Amino acid sequence: MINTSMKFAEITENQVLAQKKAKLASLESSLDKMESALGKAREATRLIKYDNTVTEIVVALSGIADEVGIEEKELDYYADDVRRANNKLESAVYGMEEVFEDRVRDLKNAIDDLQMEIDYPEDYA
Repeated sequence: MINTSMKFAEITENQVLAQKKAKLASLESSLDKMESALGKAREATRLIKYDNTVTEIVVALSGIADEVGIEEKELDYYADDVRRANNKLESAVYGMEEVFEDRVRDLKNAIDDLQMEIDYPEDYA
């Protein structure tokens, strides 16, 4: 009777281990996809760094002002305001990456936790 109970417990442990390993494989696959998505997100947000629209507008307005005799310093306040707004926009765009970074971190933590359960089952019994 004891032998049967022990075999049943062993079979159950093996099933639980197999389930945990399957879950681990699924999490690792999700992590790969999320890390790829993070890379794509970074490529997309990097575009804001190379956008010259603000600079082109400021230069164009300075040229127009110069043509009609308006001193550049009269535009400086507004140009600085535009640059500050552009910097804020860049920061907001880069901030969007955090959603992907958070998911990558959460998946890594879940993988680490599950790996610990698999490696040290006696600590989680």
